[in-house]
Order: sequence, then C-alpha cells, then structure tokens
Amino acid sequence: MDTNYFRDWKTLGKRRSENQIIGESGIDILRSLFPKEWVIREYTADYGIDLDVELFEECNDGVYVTKGEHVLFQVKTTNDIEVKDLEVYSKTKSDNCIFKVVKHPLDTALLATVEKMGSAVPVLLCLVDNVEREGYFVCLNDYVDKILISQKPDYDRQGTVTINIPIENRISSGKFAIEWYGKRAKLYSFFNLVNCQKRDLLYTPDCNLEQMVEMFLNRICRLDIWSDKMLELFKEQIDYYTEHHSTKQADIIINNAIERGENVDEPIWEGTYCMGEVSFRHATQIQELHRLWDQMCIISDMYETDYREAYLPTYYWFIVNK
Repeated sequence: MDTNYFRDWKTLGKRRSENQIIGESGIDILRSLFPKEWVIREYTADYGIDLDVELFEECNDGVYVTKGEHVLFQVKTTNDIEVKDLEVYSKTKSDNCIFKVVKHPLDTALLATVEKMGSAVPVLLCLVDNVEREGYFVCLNDYVDKILISQKPDYDRQGTVTINIPIENRISSGKFAIEWYGKRAKLYSFFNLVNCQKRDLLYTPDCNLEQMVEMFLNRICRLDIWSDKMLELFKEQIDYYTEHHSTKQADIIINNAIERGENVDEPIWEGTYCMGEVSFRHATQIQELHRLWDQMCIISDMYETDYREAYLPTYYWFIVNK
C-alpha cells in the first residue's frame, strides 16, 4: 500500500508549451519595434490574423491622432532564422536576379483566406527572429496575386506553401513601408472615385464643366492620400488649377500659341468635349482638364501592375531598386 500521501503537484494543471512562449515573445518583440503611438490589438480567437495595428501620428507635442489606417499581421516566431538565396527570373526568362530571403511554410488555408479578403486591407506575414529580436515582413495579399497565382495557380490543393520573405524587409527599418500599406484602402477609394468622376465629366457640357470640376476637386482633395509620393505631381496640378482656374499644361500651350502670334480668343475652333465653335483658349482648357482626370485614372493601373510588387521578391522590383 502506497503510504505517500503527499501529491506531486509539479505535473498537474494546465500546461503551457515552449511554442506558446516563443509565439508570445514574438508579439512582444513587435511591440518594441513598432512606434510607441501605434495601437496594437491582439485577436484572441486566431483564425489567421494575430494583430490589428492602427496607425497614429503626432499632431502636436505629445498628442497623437489616428490616421484611420489599419494593417493586419499574421505573426510567426522562431529561434532559428536561416537566410538563403532565391533566384528569380524575368517574365521572358532572359535574365535573373538573386534575393536574400528567409523562408517560412504557411498553411494554404490561411493563404486562401487572404485571397478571399481581396487586396484593399493588407495582411502582412511577419516572421520574428526571437534571438536577434527582429521581424521580417511580406504582404500576403500581394504575394498571392503577384507570385503564387502566376507560379502555382493550384496552390490551394497543397497543405502548405513556402513563403520567401526578402531579408531587406525588416520591421526595425520598415515604418515607411507599413504606413504605405496602411494607406491602401484610401488609395483604392481615390482610384474608384476619380474613375467615376472621369465618366461623369464625359457627359458634362463644357459650359458646366468648371462648376463640376470644382465640386469634384473638393471631394477628392478631402481624401487623406496626398502625402503619398506617387500623387505629388497631381497635387501640384490641382494646387495650380485652384489658383489659376486653368491647368498648368493648358497655360503652357496657350502661351506658346500667343508667342507665335495666334489669336487664342476668337471662337473659330471646334474642340473635343466642346459644343459649337469655341476659342483656342477655351478648347485647350477643356481638353487639358479631361486629360488631368485621364492621368489620375492611369495611376490606378500603375498601382495594380507595378506598385503592388513593392517589397516582394520579384524581378521587376529588383530592377527598379538595384
């Protein structure tokens, strides 16, 4: 008969694994790397998204205001980061480049979930090095669209897919990149709005165009997107129009005609988007206003075809940044 009445409490009760401890340390490391003003919300029921990071910026000394921008994170933590070379070819297979990457396998169920979400709200995979206390990120929405679907269109039939994260994508130096991803939903709103406005302008009589343009500019200028570098040129053009009630390009064309001795105010012209005979000045101003909206719509195409490859291990992005 066992006469030892004392219980061995050491092995009894709920248990916490080493993997759980490492996983929690990864989130703690990210907290230390993110700017102090950003708000980090953990999802307690984890279905592929671990963190919702809301971006804030300083508005005056010691006061921070939300930017209304969110970036979602799936966080993986490891004690064993291994850097490898990844050879990437051009679309024509005529040239190649080498990326330094860290690799990590992901369940295809997570990748399929991200694909379902679309691309408006970025989901970043962040692989955290628990030893060096650094994180490496890649946007899963863009990775699926720009790499997986073209290389492995049936990726969802596999159990896992290995994701290649460029070693240059460090959280410690990636504040700008994360803020750029955070602005994506706002940029998509801008792209949708200017495309709609462009169609409306096509059916606006030239006599009402200035009033319509004023209304449209008032709407798009209220969007919080104008700090983005790819929109700097358009901001300059809009500022010029606000001051001169004419686009800069229209004034250049008109002034060149005047220097050649042409009469720019005589109504003898038939212009695109104009009804009846109008002056060269009027026809040029109307055409250049339409051209401004055409150019703003083109930027949305560039964003989809080119800009979304930012921070991905693709040949195009290597050539742009080498």
